[in-house]
Order: sequence, then structure tokens, then C-alpha cells
Amino acid sequence: MSWAATPVGRGVRASTVAGLAVALAVLAHVAACGELPSSPVTACGGALAARVCWGNAARRMSPRRIAGLVAGVQAGLHLAFAMTVPPEPGVNTHHGFSTGTAGTAHSATGIDLLPGGPRMALAHVGAALLLAWWLSAGERLLWRAARGVAVVARRAVGHLRRRRRPAVACPLPARTEPRRRPPARRAPQLAQLVHLVVRRGPPNLLPA
Repeated sequence: MSWAATPVGRGVRASTVAGLAVALAVLAHVAACGELPSSPVTACGGALAARVCWGNAARRMSPRRIAGLVAGVQAGLHLAFAMTVPPEPGVNTHHGFSTGTAGTAHSATGIDLLPGGPRMALAHVGAALLLAWWLSAGERLLWRAARGVAVVARRAVGHLRRRRRPAVACPLPARTEPRRRPPARRAPQLAQLVHLVVRRGPPNLLPA
């Protein structure tokens, strides 16, 4: 199993995506409103974003999934920050209506969904897309590096196992003695066959 799929690697990937997405939302809110958002809201949003990213990090995250996560975190935190922004001085939101010189900055409900105007919103969307592209590239490189490390580690372990294993000498083939034919029966001794020998020669001449 690749390191990126282990609980440690999964936690690192999920926390990276969630942390950078929350940081981008906070920076966008500061650039638009000129003040930091509520700390409890930021903490709750970060915890929820981390939990959602953890659920999506079980496998390798595609660029579309990462873009969806970043966009979802931006939208959720932007709405949460807008709902928790304190009303500006001189704005009376009694009975849900805004009055005063600053009343044009708020809607009838007292929530301004575009505090920085359309340009700031477009810049925020562009930054979110750029962050999603950067995170998808990092995700691809991380998985590639984790696979390379796993392959190298397997080869190293296999090499060590082969070195520790005692060398077994090939047994020599057993030496087989050549088969000896049983000795043939020896011919009978000539001494035993003397009486059987008939010697022929010239006939004996008898005297007349």
C-alpha cells in the first residue's frame, strides 16, 4: 500500500487541502472587509472542512474533486463570515430593515454577500481555482513519489533477504561404481584332462 493511502498520509493530505482552503477564505474576507472574521466561526469551519476533506482523501483525489472541495469551503466560510459580521455603526437593522448612510452596504436582512463588490468576488474565484490547480498538482506528485519510494523499499527489503539467506551448495552427484561383470567360470585344468587326450602318430610296425 502506498504511503499516501495510509492514515498518516491521508491525514496530511486532508489537512493540507482544508488548511489552505480556510486560509484563502480568511484572506479574502480580510481583503474585502478589512477585518478578521470571528475566531470561533473560523475554527468550526476549519474543523468541518478537515472532516470533509478526510472523507474524500481515502483515494487519490482528482482535480475536479479538489476544485469542488476548495469551492465548497470558500462558499461555506464566505456565507458564515457574512452572517457573523457585526453591523456597521449608524446602521439600524431593526425589524430587518437598514437605515442610515451605510444602509446601502447591507441588504434588507442586514447581510452583505458581496462586501468587496463583483471585482473582489471574481478575484476570489480566480484565487480558488489557482489553489485547486496547485493542490491537484501536489496530489499527483505526492502519489508518484510515494509509489517510487514503495518500489525502492521493496527492492531493498528483497535484496537484504537474499543476502541473509544462507547459500545452499548444490549436492554433488553420488559416485556410482561401474558394474563389474561376474567372473566367468575358468576352463578346467589341463591336468585333469590328460587321460582324455589321444595322441596320434605313425602306426607301430610289428616284426614279421
